[in-house]
Amino acid sequence: MTAMRMAGMGLAVGAVLTLCTVTGPAQAAEQGWDRTAGCAEARPEVTSISGWVSPSACAFIKRQIRFGKVTTPDRVDAYVEMWSKDATLWEPAKASKPLLQGEEAIRQAISGSLGLVPDFRFRGTRIAVNGPAVMFEAHNEATIKGHEVDYAAVYRVLLTDDGKVVQGRRYYDRHTWFKPLDPELPDLFAGVADGGAPDRSRRPVLAPDELVARAEAWNDEDAEALVERLTGAPLSAPGLNGTLRTTQGKLAYLKRFFEQVSDVRLQPGQTVKVDGATYLEWHGTLLPKGQADPVSFGVIERVGDTGGVSNDWTLTFDQLPLVADEAKITELYGRLR
Repeated sequence: MTAMRMAGMGLAVGAVLTLCTVTGPAQAAEQGWDRTAGCAEARPEVTSISGWVSPSACAFIKRQIRFGKVTTPDRVDAYVEMWSKDATLWEPAKASKPLLQGEEAIRQAISGSLGLVPDFRFRGTRIAVNGPAVMFEAHNEATIKGHEVDYAAVYRVLLTDDGKVVQGRRYYDRHTWFKPLDPELPDLFAGVADGGAPDRSRRPVLAPDELVARAEAWNDEDAEALVERLTGAPLSAPGLNGTLRTTQGKLAYLKRFFEQVSDVRLQPGQTVKVDGATYLEWHGTLLPKGQADPVSFGVIERVGDTGGVSNDWTLTFDQLPLVADEAKITELYGRLR
């Protein structure tokens, strides 16, 4: 099964490894980019911006910051102006459902979302740039039927030369939206906790030539391999109130995840490596337990490092489609109206 899944992965991995070397100090210098203060005007608005920030990436970052703050009726236009004419936008959904594509479809989607959650806003936190790829982390806030919710997100985009988004994928946990409205909504990771002594050892940061092995671990549902490679890095992930610092706790979390799914088929997406962190995107399909149809699904792994040694591990994904089928999700959205 693994061989079949991995057979088509060579091109994807090649694309990822190419992106790892799209932009470096020499190229940045040749193009006249400021190595220490690229996109200086945006930096006070966010926690950090890392990587070689091209003018196109800076243009996107400033547009994204503006959209996160705008509360006036022109916020739909502020969102749409970030996208290229034929851009695609992805969120988890039934695998057979087509991507949103084109300016008008994206306009309708954001108009509908803001109609349901009119006070949605966010601020940028950690932003990582590698050539045309940007990982824009954000702290999101909204009032959902009187309930204040906040949640982390990673907006992963590929940009055109003028800083417009040609491909966007949104990673965040919609479970945080709907749990206050439906207390019976299952908590997939309830009860997962640390056990035993915290890990003492640390492992080197992931190298580009390890991507295939890590993809195999995800597709083989191999919790042990995923955890062992990042021994000592505390785990933050959806459904947790804090971090898991022991091997036992991290294994329990990933085993709970894999118990809920089957037929995992994730391929490498974008890899963005900057000083102090590596972002790995895994994107494809899986089959949630009790459901008949696979869903499109993705995970962003962020591995922080100090001096080349991994020191924190963050997973960002949407647990809602893992515990609710399409009919249930439609019903939950109906509660927002």
